[in-house]
Amino acid sequence: MMEKWLLPPADYARVHEARSESEALLVQRILHDAGIPAVVRSRQVPGYAEVIRRAIGVWGDVLVPVEHRTDARRYVDDYLRAMKEAGPVSRFAGIIPPIVTLFDDRGRIDEDANARHIEFLLRGGVHGIFALGSTGEVMHLTLDERRQFAPFVVGRVHGRVPVLIGCASTSTDEAVTLARHAQESGADGVVVIPPYYWTPNDRAIETHIGAVAAAVDVPVVIYNFPAVVGRTIPPALVAKLVEAYANVLGIKETVDSIGHIHEVLARVKPLRPEFSVLCGYEFHLLNTLQSGGDGAIPALANFAPQLPAQVYERFQQGQPAEAAELLRRRLDLAVLYQLDAPFFVVVKEAMAMLDLIPHATVRRPAGPLTAESRARLREMLVSAGVL
Repeated sequence: MMEKWLLPPADYARVHEARSESEALLVQRILHDAGIPAVVRSRQVPGYAEVIRRAIGVWGDVLVPVEHRTDARRYVDDYLRAMKEAGPVSRFAGIIPPIVTLFDDRGRIDEDANARHIEFLLRGGVHGIFALGSTGEVMHLTLDERRQFAPFVVGRVHGRVPVLIGCASTSTDEAVTLARHAQESGADGVVVIPPYYWTPNDRAIETHIGAVAAAVDVPVVIYNFPAVVGRTIPPALVAKLVEAYANVLGIKETVDSIGHIHEVLARVKPLRPEFSVLCGYEFHLLNTLQSGGDGAIPALANFAPQLPAQVYERFQQGQPAEAAELLRRRLDLAVLYQLDAPFFVVVKEAMAMLDLIPHATVRRPAGPLTAESRARLREMLVSAGVL
């Protein structure tokens, strides 16, 4: 009876059995990009979805019109083969926290506090460190401070995990200078966001990121952050940059859209299997991994690195159900993004509540959380089992 129910309609053929909804949607997108119409059909029954998935190992099917069956299977097979080959060779993978920049009570960079924080993260099992990003208040640091902090972080990590250094600037020439300095400091890669004062078109984004890639030998990670830049970087442009520059080897996707991540994976991984696709929001970690991505650069890992690291490790060990259960315990933390404050403020306040730092000093014009927001933050941390 079940087998009969699972048979595709007479004019459609099954070309892929997907283990998860995200995998099914990714395959559908790959086929659509190739000009092949495809539909996704779930095998789930309300109330019994997990029972069925565990019993047969399949979430649902991707179907195409029978006349496209041969081409569709070839596209899917080629893509899955590229995903399999990409698994062990991505340069940056796992949990790579975008670290906060810690200040003393007078607002100066506190090297001792930052050194302790780096050690805390490494003990928590992270797989890399990203310094001088949005969470690191790069927009509030002077150029001299940035030049001093980059080699400091590289020296403290001392080769134990890869170090990425952010080169954010509205000036292409300045971004190039910062990238060269990061390379000279021993960074394993640089992270480049498009200019963010005026909304850049595709040509401006290509010029900016391309100039940095041409100026250094280390890997370049594209930073896609539409909330800051004013627009997203189209997957086709990501693919164009990858084809043009051999050292464009990753992207941080700070987007609340798994569909965009899917499209980047579909377009770029077949071109360069070692290209790292890293989500910026922790709650997209499992979807990203299941779709062939490489990990996450989550700000929340600053105060609780062990759980996302465990989610990643369980998935890599072939235990997706256990990874999903671990992630479910953390979903309450997604509402932290709703607090009325820059997220680096929220992260530092959480670190202070957890006694990881003595105070949550940030630089103007940012300020501390209000008493009401601080109370909400405490409630959220307790609800998620972090505090």
